Amino acid sequence: MDMKRPNPPFKRRAVAAGVILAGLSLPAAAQQAQQAEQPSQAPVFDEIIVTGSRRAANVNDIPINISAVGGDTIEDLRLDGISKLAYHVPGLTVLDRGARDEVPDVLLRGLNTTQIGPGFGSDTVATYFSEIPMSLDIKPVDLQRVEVLKGPQGTLYGQGTMAGAIRYIPRLADMNEYSVSVRGGMGSSIESEDFNHAYGATLNLPFIEDILSLRLNLDHIYDPGFIDYPYVVRVPGVSNPEPDRSDPDEVAANLRSYDDANGEETVALRANIRLTPAYWMDANLWYFNQDTEAEGRQIAHRLAFGTGAYESGLRYLEPNDYNNEIVALEAKFDAYIAEATVVYGETNYEELGQRDQTDLLLDFEYGYEMFPSFSSFTREEVEQETETVEARLASTHDGPVSWVAGYFSYEVASNAVSEEYVPGFGQYAVDNLNGMQLRDDDLEYIQLTDFYEKETAFYGEVAYDFGTGLTGTLGYRQYDFETDITTGFGLPFYGTVFDGESQDYLGVDLGNNDGDDSGDLYKFNLAYETAFDGLFYFTYSEGYRNGGVNSVPECTAEQIASTDQQLCALQDEVHIKPDTIANYEVGYKGLLGERLSVTAALYWIDWDDLQVGSVTQNGSLNITVNGSTAVSRGLEFQGRWLLSDNADLTWSYAYTDAYLNEDSPGLVGDDDFGNFTVEKGARLPGHATHQGNVNLSYDTSVMGGYDLRLNYGILFASNIFNLAGGDEDPLFEPAANNAPGDFGGEAVPGYSVHHLSASIGRDDWTIQAYIDNVWDKYYITGTRSTRRLLQDEDNGPGRDINGFTLRSYGQFIGAPRNIGVRFTYDF
Repeated sequence: MDMKRPNPPFKRRAVAAGVILAGLSLPAAAQQAQQAEQPSQAPVFDEIIVTGSRRAANVNDIPINISAVGGDTIEDLRLDGISKLAYHVPGLTVLDRGARDEVPDVLLRGLNTTQIGPGFGSDTVATYFSEIPMSLDIKPVDLQRVEVLKGPQGTLYGQGTMAGAIRYIPRLADMNEYSVSVRGGMGSSIESEDFNHAYGATLNLPFIEDILSLRLNLDHIYDPGFIDYPYVVRVPGVSNPEPDRSDPDEVAANLRSYDDANGEETVALRANIRLTPAYWMDANLWYFNQDTEAEGRQIAHRLAFGTGAYESGLRYLEPNDYNNEIVALEAKFDAYIAEATVVYGETNYEELGQRDQTDLLLDFEYGYEMFPSFSSFTREEVEQETETVEARLASTHDGPVSWVAGYFSYEVASNAVSEEYVPGFGQYAVDNLNGMQLRDDDLEYIQLTDFYEKETAFYGEVAYDFGTGLTGTLGYRQYDFETDITTGFGLPFYGTVFDGESQDYLGVDLGNNDGDDSGDLYKFNLAYETAFDGLFYFTYSEGYRNGGVNSVPECTAEQIASTDQQLCALQDEVHIKPDTIANYEVGYKGLLGERLSVTAALYWIDWDDLQVGSVTQNGSLNITVNGSTAVSRGLEFQGRWLLSDNADLTWSYAYTDAYLNEDSPGLVGDDDFGNFTVEKGARLPGHATHQGNVNLSYDTSVMGGYDLRLNYGILFASNIFNLAGGDEDPLFEPAANNAPGDFGGEAVPGYSVHHLSASIGRDDWTIQAYIDNVWDKYYITGTRSTRRLLQDEDNGPGRDINGFTLRSYGQFIGAPRNIGVRFTYDF
């Protein structure tokens, strides 16, 4: 459909689509004759049209920092998840914890204070499927592209997007052409006992030419995993979780071994019904469902429990099944002077998981460690629904002024149940700890949480083209949000076993916390188009992250006065203020000569009122508090060099330096002495100082017309800190008269990983052979907990609790070498 499009303020020469590749299989004499007959032509670069600025434009013509990875590149380089996409986007970091991590650990430009590992919070980056915000590692199949906008985007987007936004842009139904495409592949990891495979199909059906069409995608992905679980207890509460490992018979009698216990099986379905009844309307109805049955953690316990390099020391299998569903309607209208966009979407999320909880309870030393067969597991169930409403106008009229204005509303409601079990401990408590009776279900702890949040915002930008290559833009956002949380904790095991309560006793005392806030954001941008086909820009932009309340109920007067253990928050531990950033950035996009295209950006970010993880004074329950300030500064650089008509080199690189700008109390949680304070200058956790990739590609024609493409690439990252300050330990303990503290921080080593592929195709089919992690590099992507829970921080093992070895500390492991083959066929 040909809808009226805006006249972009930047009108420099368009870069032609596609790279023209010469056929090297021609004899030299024929090539010389061709060159004599045809005039010399300058090389041309791929053109990627993006809509990140709310108008369709070449990515190099938009005066903001936006990276785009095209759908063909995603397929060619097998970028099958956000963790691989991240290496092609400077400044974007994803901490790969495997398929069990239902929400990707994503951060931009080092804006993170949370200790990496389970519980990591990545809510400074918004993720969109088309126009609908959602948190999910979307399988990037049949996409037009993935766009990553860096820096605050609150004056162009509904969600606050404090650090930036990731947009998955799916292909729309074709209105005129019937097509069927099938794809598949199989591979084998050097550490797996089984083959991985993936297969799928795309169907495009134009029901009424130029008016109504349907596009369907169905994909199935199976990965057997590569982490073994050799220490799973046979009979919880009966089997000894730590038998004599030198006695095979004793081990076999108490433990089971499971190979490849971190696999996944995912089924993804996507449907797009597209309706264009008139030239001025384009409506798209979307249905999306991605269902994942994930197994255990991608973790090894070499230091804590002396496991092998690809072995976990955990006592229970840890499955986690989750389902994401979207139903959305997006409609665009030509409103004469503007393009109007209306969006309505609903998402539904369900999760059911299990995890080993033994180490946490042992570390409490509440008496569990006295039971020789003690082990514990937690089951968690989550249901969440969201509703998104957005209306936006983007000008299309002629003249020096262009503008965008929008309204956004986002509601999320969820309920969660977490249940902790202690199999067999009831009998031990009755026999040895003066327990009154057994509890049949062994339910030791329960937490119930109902959460509601709503955000509304008005946002917009106006730009003026001064006619001399200079354009100025002003942006504004006004936002309001409200939060309401009802939650409660119970100790049903204690009530039934020691206080004589009934078998169905839960003992949950519900409490309610609520709060609201509002604010304003501003943006200013200057862009200058040069005479030599380049674009310079400067941006000042503000961003925020919603505040609200913690899920721990406020302590009553009776709880504060009690001498027993209490699970509650003090008054100053309830509310969370928004944290805000001010982003200053200068950048350049353009050509350097005829064969080199580059983009570069320098930025400085001031971050105030940091939201940081802490714990309550009563019960040491996880909460978020505000405190301290931080700075992030860096350089982002990417480019493409056409080495010849057949070969090209692409690269990306990011230098990131994010650190505390003042002392931060409580940033790394608590220990026996209370919350630690991290000193000014400590590097923030989770980001690599240096990160990027290099890819060399070569295209030619062989065997009388078959297209051959070779690719060799390297991904690299320097070390990351697992908590603020890492192994520098810039901590002190206020409760110990500001004595030096040690929380077991470390620098997770950097790494480089190589990949190789060769593709051959003709007309409607392509076959690709590949090797990922060519040199079978063993690399660590993050940690679970810290080395403070080891007896020796350098050598292990885990802390000893009455003969039990804590396995709280572990290392998340990157995937070993994988060799495989893939194919596509278009009917």
